[in-house]
Amino acid sequence: MEGLEHRVRETMEQYHMLEPGDRVIAAVSGGADSVCLLALLCTFREPWGVRIRALHVHHGLRGEEADRDADFVRSLCEGFHVPCHILKVDVRGLAAEKGMSEEEAGRFLRYEALEKEALDWEGEDRASGARSGQDGDWAHGGSADGGPVDGDLADGDSADGDLADGGLAGSSLSPVKIAVAHHSGDQVETILHNLFRGSGLFGMKGIVYRRGRIIRPLLDVDRDCILKWLADHDLPYVQDSTNDTLHYTRNRIRNQLLPEIEQYVNRGAAGNILRLGRLAAQADEYLENQAAAWIKAHVRKNPGAYIPAEAFLQEPEILRSYVVMSLLKELGGASRDLGLVHVSQVMELAGRAVGKQVDLPYGLSAIREYEGIWMGRGDPASEEEWGDLPIVDMEVFSRKKGMEFPKNVYTKWFDCDKIKGTPVVRTRRPGDFIVLSDNNHKALNRLMIDEKIPRQMRDKIPLLADGSHVMWIIGYRISEYYKIGPDTVRVLQAEAGQTGERKE
Repeated sequence: MEGLEHRVRETMEQYHMLEPGDRVIAAVSGGADSVCLLALLCTFREPWGVRIRALHVHHGLRGEEADRDADFVRSLCEGFHVPCHILKVDVRGLAAEKGMSEEEAGRFLRYEALEKEALDWEGEDRASGARSGQDGDWAHGGSADGGPVDGDLADGDSADGDLADGGLAGSSLSPVKIAVAHHSGDQVETILHNLFRGSGLFGMKGIVYRRGRIIRPLLDVDRDCILKWLADHDLPYVQDSTNDTLHYTRNRIRNQLLPEIEQYVNRGAAGNILRLGRLAAQADEYLENQAAAWIKAHVRKNPGAYIPAEAFLQEPEILRSYVVMSLLKELGGASRDLGLVHVSQVMELAGRAVGKQVDLPYGLSAIREYEGIWMGRGDPASEEEWGDLPIVDMEVFSRKKGMEFPKNVYTKWFDCDKIKGTPVVRTRRPGDFIVLSDNNHKALNRLMIDEKIPRQMRDKIPLLADGSHVMWIIGYRISEYYKIGPDTVRVLQAEAGQTGERKE
């Protein structure tokens, strides 16, 4: 068996991309990479009983050149006896509607089209051939309405699409697979692109070999190997003129940055980047498993998710970031709009005052509560769901020379002789006030508004109060009136413990 074919077969077997009897849709742009992909898939058709269809998305942005590409793909598929669907989409329309770049809009529409074709094929088989025509409709290269979109469908498109796993309810058939032609060069570009975007360790692993129904059989093959294999087999392909322009970020990385790096920094840079990607993928998998175990052990759910701050802050920053990202993806149902900035915002809440809130993608929010961080949509769970007010252990002792004030957020000292009644732990009541640094009395309600504490949190924040005078907004601040001063003789130490649990 030839070198490239053997390598691709090993990749497909290692990542369980295809099984005997599978159905697969090949994304075929007409470029070298996608032609190689289609030809190699056809070698599995007879020995594995694999059924193959092809999809070409007509981007219309390149005029006659795009029409030429569509005609080429139709002819190519006829030669391989592969049913082919030519689909037109409106990239410019979507870009204008959603405020996206044409590059982003084209990528979205390509993956959307691939997913729809896969679902349609599953629907055909589910209906046991009830739909007339089946493969015959494909073979004529039928075109859907919706206007034009151009660009590589499989060549150079290195972004992952959030496609469903698919599946046939009540059927023994496996989901229809979608094969795209990303190769090792695309992997290098993706890792660099993600690095510059600040996507963290998750982005450094680059393109995954398999995600849901999407498979990437060529991901271990470099571009030069693909071109040589096509030449050896006399297989033609088309050139997309936009691949040579510097209008798109990936083209600049491919055509400018990488050649500069390999010429002036290290000729083996591409290989080193790929090795880094493989190590990052292993580290990412390990940390995802660690985060899942930590979430199972510590995080309370329904509704939303509650992260206990004390246990959370004891973990390394990298594990905390994975815990937060995992929960955000679970709660949001997607990850496309989530980034390190959102993870950092949530993590910072652990060291901030009770009631602080950040808004996140997918309608999510994160709120600092007394014992931790709540994440979810709408309001946090009620007190009954999360537990009672905290137990505050109080101890009175004489002040001694040289005593230092406690720095623990949940341990505070007060001038005992200034307390007029018996301190109690409760939530806010009408008439509550606190004394600020300028000796100004401020209504607690007004303070919460000024500090932008969310409305749904104001009745849940625990207080230590001396009548209507709030001594301590637990986890937040104390009243200046009760602070230890030079004349303090007796000290009240208040230590807030876990909700519903008294500290020994």
